[in-house]
Amino acid sequence: MNKWMAMLGCVSIGLVLTGCAGLMTAPPSGVAPGGLFSDVNYPSYRESQTRFTFTHDDLVILGPVTATSESQCILGLVAQGDNGFGNLMRAAKAKYPECDGVINIQWDTRWNLICMGLMSKVTATVEGTAIKIKR
Repeated sequence: MNKWMAMLGCVSIGLVLTGCAGLMTAPPSGVAPGGLFSDVNYPSYRESQTRFTFTHDDLVILGPVTATSESQCILGLVAQGDNGFGNLMRAAKAKYPECDGVINIQWDTRWNLICMGLMSKVTATVEGTAIKIKR
């Protein structure tokens, strides 16, 4: 009986450890997050499936804009933050009040994880070009 319990315990521990490793896969252009501590910056890229053709008659390029935002999670129970696109639009409107949108968007994501996510922080830096559409 004790032999079977010990074997069951070993199998359970093995499943837990491989399950955690399965969650920690490497994102594009980076290493997998560490189990004890991570502080890694990952480039992110997502190409829009919508195509537009603009000419200089259609819009005015106002200039570059950058926004940085942060989200945090503690013990996997409490999470707060805002890493959404709205932060970039608010930054663009603050810098260029006449701004109608942002194009050429790119971002980097920094992951800070401690003890397999018991405490985590994600910081996103989003950059783009503010534009005004001629009407």
